[in-house]
Amino acid sequence: MMRQLKLPFYLAFQYIRRGRKWTLFLTIFLMTAAFVNLIFLPSLFNGIIDGANKQIINTLTGDIYITPNNGQDYINNVSYVLDQLRTIDGVDALSAKMSVPANLKYNNITLSRQILAINPNDEKNVSNISQKMISGSYLSSGDRDQIIIGKQIAGGNGVEENAISFKGAKVGDKVTLILNGKPRQFNIKGIFDTKFVQSDERAFITNEALQKIMPSANNKATTINIRINQDTNQNAVINSINQKNINGTVYKWQEAAGVMKSVSNSFLSINIILSFTSVLIAAVTIIIIIYVTIINKRKEIGILRAIGIKPYIIVFSYVILSAVYATAGIIIGTILFFAIIMPYFQIHPFVLPICNAVLVLGWSDYIIRLEAIIWVSIFAGFIPAVIVTRTKMLNAILGK
Repeated sequence: MMRQLKLPFYLAFQYIRRGRKWTLFLTIFLMTAAFVNLIFLPSLFNGIIDGANKQIINTLTGDIYITPNNGQDYINNVSYVLDQLRTIDGVDALSAKMSVPANLKYNNITLSRQILAINPNDEKNVSNISQKMISGSYLSSGDRDQIIIGKQIAGGNGVEENAISFKGAKVGDKVTLILNGKPRQFNIKGIFDTKFVQSDERAFITNEALQKIMPSANNKATTINIRINQDTNQNAVINSINQKNINGTVYKWQEAAGVMKSVSNSFLSINIILSFTSVLIAAVTIIIIIYVTIINKRKEIGILRAIGIKPYIIVFSYVILSAVYATAGIIIGTILFFAIIMPYFQIHPFVLPICNAVLVLGWSDYIIRLEAIIWVSIFAGFIPAVIVTRTKMLNAILGK
């Protein structure tokens, strides 16, 4: 019994040892390519989705955000609200923003864009706008006549929305902010580019600058963005905020994802289709290779059967051979992907309109695709082996 269990492994070893080396190399190469392709696509889609989600958190909402209750225009008594929020465990940083209904005018171009009044130091701890300055510098506390604008407002060559921008505004130029029909000039202190169009359509001034124009905005906000500790449960923080009876409505950042949810669902569908295609290619590759191998060894198979080797042992030996091909492809593909491909795209990410995407592959995705390749390869090796071993023994020996 033990000998019969060892025999399929012995036969598979002999197939490899006595087979053509270039055939072995090509087979393993094809399995490696199939496996890398199978894990590359989901890691790319995951990277795009992860990058876009980080853009939402880092440039728009923070981990949690608060807006005025229904029927109210502002969150009042903001200083008190911020003090209350700072007492909550897990809250790392806070930034209160006032969105004002204003227009920006540059030369003869007038744009209606979101103008946000902020505390620059608070905003620096919640968003990464201060790290995305491509020209000039970020706002400082006390700036009363300075403004920073997004790349999509400044415009210029290569800007996605250049047709509805200032078409080349630069640092040091003057723009006019028109609020409630009253114009006030600002110097462009900096231009930022987050590579997220929705964020780059905004402009920022300081709270001090807004209070000179609109004194009634003092101690009010239209949004409070909150950064929480990475180890803190988002729901726990939201529950703590609600217990403070703050005059505002609390949301998770996911509720601002909007379009990205549709994009994520689209990528998921594409990922399923392409993953199925990759698995199918791997299966067809193995079937062809094993079938050709078996056809060339029909005489040998007939002789093995003639000397008493059971057909199931021969079938099992080719299943083992398929598993060896798949395992070798997985090992080499894994080394290539994690040691070369993934680090390369960490340094040279895909530049997209919504983010710079790197490859992100979770272990669950990796294991699922690894198992898929192995099981498909085993099944693909099983089919041709069964077909050929069912041929009449004499016909097999004669090569018919």
